[in-house]
Amino acid sequence: MTLLHDVLDPVKLAEAVDNGLVRTQRHPTLPFTIYNYTEACQYSGAWNQVTLTCRGLIVDASGRITARAYEKFFNHSESQAPALDPGAAVTVTDKVDGSLGIVYHDGTGWAVATRGSFASDQAIHATELLRTRYASFVPPAGLTVLVEIVYPENRIVVDYRGLDDLVLLGAVEIATGRSHGPEAVPDWPGPVVETFGYATLAEALAAPPRDGREGLVVHFTRTDERVKIKYADYVRLHRLVTGLTPRTVWEILATGGTLDVLLEPLPDEFHVWARGIAAELTAEVEARAAEVEAAYTALVGGLPAGWGRKEFALAAVRSSHRGELFQRLDGHDYRPGLWQRVRPSADRPPAQGAEE
Repeated sequence: MTLLHDVLDPVKLAEAVDNGLVRTQRHPTLPFTIYNYTEACQYSGAWNQVTLTCRGLIVDASGRITARAYEKFFNHSESQAPALDPGAAVTVTDKVDGSLGIVYHDGTGWAVATRGSFASDQAIHATELLRTRYASFVPPAGLTVLVEIVYPENRIVVDYRGLDDLVLLGAVEIATGRSHGPEAVPDWPGPVVETFGYATLAEALAAPPRDGREGLVVHFTRTDERVKIKYADYVRLHRLVTGLTPRTVWEILATGGTLDVLLEPLPDEFHVWARGIAAELTAEVEARAAEVEAAYTALVGGLPAGWGRKEFALAAVRSSHRGELFQRLDGHDYRPGLWQRVRPSADRPPAQGAEE
């Protein structure tokens, strides 16, 4: 039996939950809790052993870990990716474009959770598939079986032409966290993720992109580390499907919102891009606000003693910031107007290269 405190420091885990970096969700009817990193963790890049491990970690009421998924892994080009030997031995599999399914026993039978939920549409659909189509399947002892949930209503970008199934990805040793590919589950009765013959990361990177596919997952078998290679065309199509543009980011910021809701369903690679756009727009607004403050200080400093609104107006009307200056004089917030001034054009292309 592997307990939660055997795997993660209880103090650090509690801190991650309190700080909003890890979210817990209770099973709606059964005594299980799932731990999953949050959008805030992704947004801030607050990756450590706790947040990396909490990627669909399922614990029962006694604190026993009943299922654990692959630790969080990154695109090979992301700064959070580990330093990897391009010549080291690897196993390379297809990056299936669906939802991660984590197989666990709920006390009555085998069920499937998604990374952050026992009761998402994908989890419910996958559990029904597992219990009907693959009712006789029993996972190997001590392993958590991982599948990709693919069905037409859950299509992200890739068209799997009506496929409605659970695609075996591999398994994780509950006690140690050591991960394996599909070979660890030889009795899986359903479809299995495609494996390629690339021997090294260098070979995988040099391989031509496959039309209509998301990319590759590269598993360094000696160090048990993973990275993903996402095809540029998939990233482009994903942006089109999600409607993610600089205008989308601007609309959220201009109305006082945060990026969390926008970024929650998106892969991490898009977080880097969206944060860059947000930083660019915010910096532009701040620069304009500094100009307004400087103009206001200079204008007021040049007015005669005992000046009134008339004297202020005569000076302000000559300024390109006159609208903001009057709002500043009246104690109103002029920043909404500045956000309107930095509104990206609808046809402005998204920044390139942030996530490839």
